[in-house]
Amino acid sequence: MQQRSRLKESTEGIISQFGNKIGGPFKIGKPIFQEKRLKLFTEIYQRQQTELKQFEQTSIKIILKGGQQVEGKKWVTTPLQIAQGISKKLAENIIVAKVIYEIIFEKSLVDVDHEEASSQASSTLSFQPDNLIWDLTRPLEGDCSLEFLSFDDKIGREVFWHSSAHILGCALEEVYGCHLCIGPAIEQGFFYDCYIGDIKVTQNDYVKIEKAAQDLVSSKQQFQRVILTKDECLEIFGSNPFKRQLITNKIPNGSLTTAYRCGNLIDLCTGPHLPNTSYVKAFSITKNSAAYWLGKNNNDNLQRVYGISFPNKKLLNEYIQIQKELVQRYHSNIGKKQNLFLFHQLSPGSAFFYPNGAHIYNTLINFLRRQYYIRGYQEVISPNIFNVQLWKISGHYEKYKENLFFINMGEEGEYGLKPMNCPGHCLMFDMIQHSYRDLPIRYADFGVLHRNEVHGALSGLTRVRRFQQDDAHIFCRMDQIQDEIKNCLDFLSYIYSLFEFEFKLYLSTRPEKFLGTKDVWDNAEYQLEQGLKKFGKQYEINQGDGAFYGPKIDVKLYDVYKREHQCGTIQLDFNLPERFNLQYRSSEDVHEVQQDKETVHNEQIQVAQEIIDIHRKESHQSDFGDCSDLFSTPLLKNQQQNDELGELQIQSIHSFKSDKMYEQQQQQYQQLQLQQHYYSASSLLHKKQKLPEELLESGSSQGLSNHELHKVLHEKKYELGYHHLKPGFARPVIVHRAILGSLERMIAILTEQGGGKWPFWLSPKQLILCPISQYYKDIAIKISARLRLEGYTVKTDVSDMNIAKKIRNAQSQYFNYTGVIGEEEVHAGVIDIRDCYKNIRIGKLTIPQLCKFFESLKPPKSNIEIQIHQHDNAHLKLNEELLEKVFLNGDGFIVGPRDYEEFAKIKDIDPALQNLIRWHKHMTYLTKKHESNLQQE
Repeated sequence: MQQRSRLKESTEGIISQFGNKIGGPFKIGKPIFQEKRLKLFTEIYQRQQTELKQFEQTSIKIILKGGQQVEGKKWVTTPLQIAQGISKKLAENIIVAKVIYEIIFEKSLVDVDHEEASSQASSTLSFQPDNLIWDLTRPLEGDCSLEFLSFDDKIGREVFWHSSAHILGCALEEVYGCHLCIGPAIEQGFFYDCYIGDIKVTQNDYVKIEKAAQDLVSSKQQFQRVILTKDECLEIFGSNPFKRQLITNKIPNGSLTTAYRCGNLIDLCTGPHLPNTSYVKAFSITKNSAAYWLGKNNNDNLQRVYGISFPNKKLLNEYIQIQKELVQRYHSNIGKKQNLFLFHQLSPGSAFFYPNGAHIYNTLINFLRRQYYIRGYQEVISPNIFNVQLWKISGHYEKYKENLFFINMGEEGEYGLKPMNCPGHCLMFDMIQHSYRDLPIRYADFGVLHRNEVHGALSGLTRVRRFQQDDAHIFCRMDQIQDEIKNCLDFLSYIYSLFEFEFKLYLSTRPEKFLGTKDVWDNAEYQLEQGLKKFGKQYEINQGDGAFYGPKIDVKLYDVYKREHQCGTIQLDFNLPERFNLQYRSSEDVHEVQQDKETVHNEQIQVAQEIIDIHRKESHQSDFGDCSDLFSTPLLKNQQQNDELGELQIQSIHSFKSDKMYEQQQQQYQQLQLQQHYYSASSLLHKKQKLPEELLESGSSQGLSNHELHKVLHEKKYELGYHHLKPGFARPVIVHRAILGSLERMIAILTEQGGGKWPFWLSPKQLILCPISQYYKDIAIKISARLRLEGYTVKTDVSDMNIAKKIRNAQSQYFNYTGVIGEEEVHAGVIDIRDCYKNIRIGKLTIPQLCKFFESLKPPKSNIEIQIHQHDNAHLKLNEELLEKVFLNGDGFIVGPRDYEEFAKIKDIDPALQNLIRWHKHMTYLTKKHESNLQQE
């Protein structure tokens, strides 16, 4: 059993809801249900402990992380006992254990408090037996490898905070007598949802909740685990309607699950947990909010209480200090203070970017545009609105329908605003036939996207409805994946380095349910792994965590406060090329090209004939009342078939004397129709050159317009189902690639990363000129205009304040630099520059010197730019060497054989540049010859 990802926000989409309100009336009081619940749990726990002692206690071998081997007893020895035998300090610091068994003894248990997750399929990369996250006090069940995890480990923190959530749940029961719902660990701490009717949790309640939690911690309550049947669960949690619904919907009859006890609290949980509550040395309530049961606003209102905990008080104090700084750095506050962006209730989830914010937004886009141009990407513009058929084909409609904005277009059907670019890019690729020589094709798109996020989930720039992405899709061959992945990672690393972001890479491999063949996946995973190895940065493997359409590289970005952000992604996709029937010519063989043309032509004939036949059938009357129209088609060429159908027509009208005869006639009619379709198709196949006229004529007789026929010919392929590859064609692989991700979200991260201080090249306030007096105002305005002409964002402070106040205002307004202009500066033709962020004086610079200084503050060149410049330098050096050699084979404009013989290095440069060098040589030769002639004269 793999460790599963814990439920983060709600169980929406997992539980069936039989009625909106299930909480019922509520009054705060003592939790009277606890006594019965504890009694039932204790009976089951004691029974299972007795049964455990009766198991055969044979010797087992336990291999520690460093390779050390220790002996233990099956069903007796616990990870905590082994840690205590090694070191008392080790035992005090560890949170949980990771166990790898060769043979799994544990029965399959239903996971009630986690997301649904299927077991992981094997992959060719780093396969190993199941990793189990194991309670320190739970006996080991066989030979195994054992690793201890502390609070410093991500899994260790999650277990620590999940145990703390149980402590919080116990405290909430003691204070309110509430019905507990869901209580997971989250990225920074934990929360618990509880039902207390119409009562609201307030900040005044925090002290009471924290005291109840501290009492539980001080009492050193053990976490006890039991295995329960569905009936036992319903009996233990009979008084809690929310738990009953979880049990009823998520636990199949005859299945088992687990629960843990902590003090008076008993909760459904797969664990694992801390040995006891005393491990939590620091506990604090951080905030509270409203929530809905199952995340749906027509269900019961819940109260959500958030908390944080640590194994020592020092960590808690550091956390509190960081939170204070983050409040000051919160991007919405800075956005308002610096006039970057605001939100309005008439357009929730859509930011209004003011000039300063728009400058940052556009500068990011333009910087990426330049990198795209250098790296061989092609920027495209795609529509914002599509027919919903697009997302039905791509598969997004079924899975993300609730997140789409729909528009009813009347007779044209239902349309929607695009939430992503990839389906549109598939259409763009498909509308033009591509050769294998054209690949890779890299489409980049900054198009506006819309996603219908729930109103309660909207949060500043980090969760919006309208946004743009640095989105790109690379259509490539299988043999190109490795290089494309390596290039994407180089690109990503360069961009993140500009903002001093750290990041980690995770290779997610084939899941149990996947599209395509195992061989294709094995090759794709190998290509991804090789691309990662070429990139050179350490990575981890997420076994079986790939998307169903392809393996992927997850990129976790960390800011200055070590907060994790998911921004960049690199994903392989075999699904969309199949769904959209994307193909490229894999061969240029003339015979195959002609064969493909005939095949396509024949397919079009058959498609058109099918649609005409279908239209004809739909127009038939069920009683064969007007049989003269039944077979009127100019495509029926065989006269004998016409005679037979005519005879059957007469019989159909006059001979319905018995059901048996009627059934026989129906069978004859269907057989003759099939023969008619066969002969019609055969006739068309032998008259391909007459296809358009015949089809249009036949279609017109059936009531089909030319537009409808063209639609049949050109759009039928956009249907769900398996698509065959044409001979000589292959299917591309799509690489989904994003680096910044949502620009809105990235601007939020950058705002908090710098606390409102922007890198010079990105800043909307690069320089403010401060004239010492009004006398120098006009000069300052002219200099400001001159610098804006160079592309810098420069303003002039024309207020009557003294120079000291102007400089302080510039610092408080987050300008990068101030420039003082007075009598001395005017006479010398300089500007006195000061760094506002560092509060240091740079010196007096002329305008050219200032421009050169500002130029040095631009982002450093990427590796690919450096390589290009090095290549250019090599060409220039080569050109200088060639100037001394003249090998003219005729015109002197094209590199000839003698050039190759005498100077082999010329082969290493581009043909266009070869000819340029050759022309330069020729002109130099003619110039020297002309000068020589003049001297002789």
